[in-house]
Amino acid sequence: MIQFKNKLWTLFLIIPVLSFSQNYQWQWAKQAGGQTGSVDPGFNYLNDESIRDIVVDSNNNTYYLATVWAQNQNLDAVAVNNYGLRDLLLFSTDCQGNVRWSRTIGGSGDGENAWNLEVDNNGGLYIMATIYNGSDSNDPNAVPMHFDDTHTIPLYTYTNQTTPDPGYKSAYLLKYNTADGKLAWSKSLQGDVSITTRIVDSQMMYMDSSKNIHTILGFRAGTHLGGLITVPSTYTSSFQYYLVKFNYDYNTGDMIPAAPLLLPITGDLRVGAEDGKVNLVYDESLNRYYLAGKRMAGDYSGVLADFSYNGISFTKPAYMLAFNGSTGAEVWRKELDNNLPNFPDVEIHSIIKEPNSSSLYISGRYVSTTDAATFGNYTFPIPAYGGQKPFVMKLNSDGVVQWAKIPDGIPNLTNEGYRFMKGTIALNGNEIAFAHGSWGSTWGSYTMTRPSGDRADPILVRFNKDTGSILGLGNILSNYGMVDEFTAITVDKDGNYILGGFFHQQLFTDPNDNVNTMAVNVAGGKSQNFFTKYSKSTCNALSVEETAAQAGIQIYPNPVQDILNIKSKEPLVSYELYGSTGQLVKQGSFSTTQEQLGVSSLQTGIYYIKLKTKSSTVTEKFIKK
Repeated sequence: MIQFKNKLWTLFLIIPVLSFSQNYQWQWAKQAGGQTGSVDPGFNYLNDESIRDIVVDSNNNTYYLATVWAQNQNLDAVAVNNYGLRDLLLFSTDCQGNVRWSRTIGGSGDGENAWNLEVDNNGGLYIMATIYNGSDSNDPNAVPMHFDDTHTIPLYTYTNQTTPDPGYKSAYLLKYNTADGKLAWSKSLQGDVSITTRIVDSQMMYMDSSKNIHTILGFRAGTHLGGLITVPSTYTSSFQYYLVKFNYDYNTGDMIPAAPLLLPITGDLRVGAEDGKVNLVYDESLNRYYLAGKRMAGDYSGVLADFSYNGISFTKPAYMLAFNGSTGAEVWRKELDNNLPNFPDVEIHSIIKEPNSSSLYISGRYVSTTDAATFGNYTFPIPAYGGQKPFVMKLNSDGVVQWAKIPDGIPNLTNEGYRFMKGTIALNGNEIAFAHGSWGSTWGSYTMTRPSGDRADPILVRFNKDTGSILGLGNILSNYGMVDEFTAITVDKDGNYILGGFFHQQLFTDPNDNVNTMAVNVAGGKSQNFFTKYSKSTCNALSVEETAAQAGIQIYPNPVQDILNIKSKEPLVSYELYGSTGQLVKQGSFSTTQEQLGVSSLQTGIYYIKLKTKSSTVTEKFIKK
């Protein structure tokens, strides 16, 4: 098997990338998870295992954020560390799905939550996390809260509810090295907090084109963010919310907080509370933020959390708010209403912005019967079926709907079929893809058919981003009666889709889907993570765009003992160093036409160095003596 991988890896170095199909198809799939799981028989978004976010870097490596429960926890059948009842699992694969590394975040209890990943394409991977340390020093069995294998939060010593302790700090910005997944640094965003004032809202973030991180943070009483924020002592059971920008330092890779902006928010935005969901997007050209989500509530309780902006309350189950980035002044707001006040099963689950324009896309769901649902002034069509309805919508910067799509129909009377859907979207060139779960649906001329009474299977619907016309539909068949869905999606550098979600027993049970049937590899019957690739081209890992002579690049001496010299006709931008079996050994940035790389610590053998300039990418082999 190792010989095959070496031959395949070498092949990518010497031949151009070839398309293996004009149509998308499932290329591979893998799983991760533990045995215990939550007690929910279907799926609980907060407590069950699922892939929460996926990002791809400029080297076509993929990074995943997932939840994993204890007992027999594994990643693609390889055991991973476990620290508590439920941990976060951070891991990376190459574009062929081979696992590069994994890191477990957790400790005693199950108080770790994070929902987003960002990558800076300069060796950094970021998580904004809320971590409630459950490790009391009075407990001899307490496991410290780990950020990775060696970095931990100190145990706390409980005395009373008002005594501060460093172990109570709960809001963190974390940076990991993309090469090996080790923690580069952690930033505690709170000051001194007690067990009551440690409650925080710190789980949304957005990275702009300059690698700066934007977030909205909600703090209770105290001085936070290194003294930049002081929350009055009256905030003992509620939050003051601030817009915070972390400026990227290109020299050190640090993130430095700028002066926060106090936002006129009253209520509770928290992501991670039962069924609460909120997303943040920033438009650099307009200096405008968009906040979209769902007011926290149980889906069937009829009770919605109080939430207002600038003293004006939101009254509907889901919302989208635009506000000025300098002043916080409201620009516009829209609310999503299903006209069923006692059944607020409504949410905006995902929001993205087009990179080269101010166009916005949102996705979510609502339930309706014979009454039409509305989004601001827009009225959704009333279809001939009831129940939950997934939707995708395009907006301009003024919040005006450009197009909106819901399923055209439901085959085989599976009309109760969207109960657990948590759809997410991704842009891919001229198309937008919507990944969710369905019991069977028709979009345009494409139909996903399931037996009546079956439950959710993963489905991916592709739209033209300008018109909303349906371009295609892909789905994964699972065994009858199980709840299995997509919960995360991204696009790699080849224009292929990387997706993740959860499943309960079996996936890829269709003999013609190009992937072997995958069965849960632990006992217990609870949800497991899965991740898969939906592609129409081969993997573009380590492909050569030019020869070294064409790019004007030289490396010497070769063989080399200590220092590898690199000369280029134009300034070098970055390098990646790979071992003979394709593993990434080291990576970093360059800035001049002549650079030196220390290799004395490398073991003797064959290595490959991938060099990038502004206009070229070259991979050269050298021998370490």
